[in-house]
Amino acid sequence: MAQLIVRRLTALIATGTLGVAFLTGPPAASTTLTSAPTVIGGQPDHPWSGAAVYFETSFGADGSSCTGALWKPQIIVTAAHCVMEEAGDPIVSPSAITVWPAGANVEAVAPADVQVTFISAEWIPADGSTVDIAFMTLDRPLGATPITRLAKPQEVSTLAKAGAPITYVGYGLTVPRDDPSQASSPVPLSLSEPLTDMYDENKTFTVLGDGVRSTCAGDSGGPYMHEVAGELLLIGPLSGGSGPPCESDGAEADAAGTVASDFAAMANEALSNAGLEPDQQSISTLVLSQPNTKRGTKVIAAQIGTTGQMRAAVETRLGRNSPVWVGVYAWDDAADEWTVISEKRVRTRKNGRLSFTTRADQDQVVALYDKKDRLLIEWDVLAR
Repeated sequence: MAQLIVRRLTALIATGTLGVAFLTGPPAASTTLTSAPTVIGGQPDHPWSGAAVYFETSFGADGSSCTGALWKPQIIVTAAHCVMEEAGDPIVSPSAITVWPAGANVEAVAPADVQVTFISAEWIPADGSTVDIAFMTLDRPLGATPITRLAKPQEVSTLAKAGAPITYVGYGLTVPRDDPSQASSPVPLSLSEPLTDMYDENKTFTVLGDGVRSTCAGDSGGPYMHEVAGELLLIGPLSGGSGPPCESDGAEADAAGTVASDFAAMANEALSNAGLEPDQQSISTLVLSQPNTKRGTKVIAAQIGTTGQMRAAVETRLGRNSPVWVGVYAWDDAADEWTVISEKRVRTRKNGRLSFTTRADQDQVVALYDKKDRLLIEWDVLAR
């Protein structure tokens, strides 16, 4: 569409995404790994270690290792860049992922007898507020998880304003990224870091490092958590970081993640694929705003479900068989422009009517345009 420009998204390796690359082809099924990663300066045997899952992704001849959060026994939340080579690329096939038991010593045990069956991901790089999240559904439970539920956006906001410490547990290097030893440990380690007050509508959060301890390569996708009133809340997966001790880029030591509960449609779609009910406890219900109609367009019916699946029928003043573009768009504050999430063409039927289905999430816009790029109708996707 002429009014909305697609940003050409590039990989974040240069700016601190934290996957570990390997050149071994498909993930090995052996019980011994040559480089099983952990956190720099982290502590072993944390009671929440069972929330961390080590997995490997094969990208053709190459691959990478990451950490994920075991949100539900059959659902792993991780970083999108762990399942996509570059932002905007297709998501890897579920068969390209090999998962180890949660909290496992990956040198002592073989991969888990589970298969990834479904993956959804969103990766939108931006300075200081990169959205980078994925949900993976397994064909069977991986085991129990200490995580009680997702932290609600309001809870994350309260914690961020207070500068509360949150806990990371995962697998990543124990030495700086450029250390030739690539020293590592086969078990997940933990560290606690204070939130900054940067959580807002960008759906991301930031933690401050101390320059001595930090997450590093291999930690991407691992869980940041916080306990409140006996409940262990999953805030979201680690996206990347900068500064010492992991990076020697001269930047301030910090790390960033994506708030999982801000992605209601993706979360509920993963639950649906696992045969589970939508999460009403920590995820808001999606609703459509009143439509903004133009050029005589009328709404016949419109609804959106918990997984973000939207169905609508409208009547336009266009002739039969006229092309109409159905788009889902998100505003990118950093780039000061609209980003196209999805776009497709449909055609009108008799009396200018048309129907369509699409998928949208909270804070996105669903809009219809004619062939001259004139707006016909739009809805905001809201949460309540």
